[in-house]
Amino acid sequence: MYQEQISHVTMPTVFSREDAPWIKEQLATLPAGMREKIAVAYALAYQEAFDAEPVSFRQQNAARRNANRRLREFCKRYTPAVRGYTSPPPRV
Repeated sequence: MYQEQISHVTMPTVFSREDAPWIKEQLATLPAGMREKIAVAYALAYQEAFDAEPVSFRQQNAARRNANRRLREFCKRYTPAVRGYTSPPPRV
């Protein structure tokens, strides 16, 4: 059943083929209504980093690093919050 859910995840328009399983796994942790928006943001981050790197053989690595870092940080922060895991405010 878990594999079935992952197969219906909307993928970004631009991404590295090697990252596809990881991207699907990360997007599957998000609510269905948010996946497409995040996939578009991933593709934009990938393309911006790709175009910003002047050295041709470093472009794909820079793009993967930037887009994957943004996706990882977003999922790390957003997924617990949407599931209701919150921490109490610090006591002063």
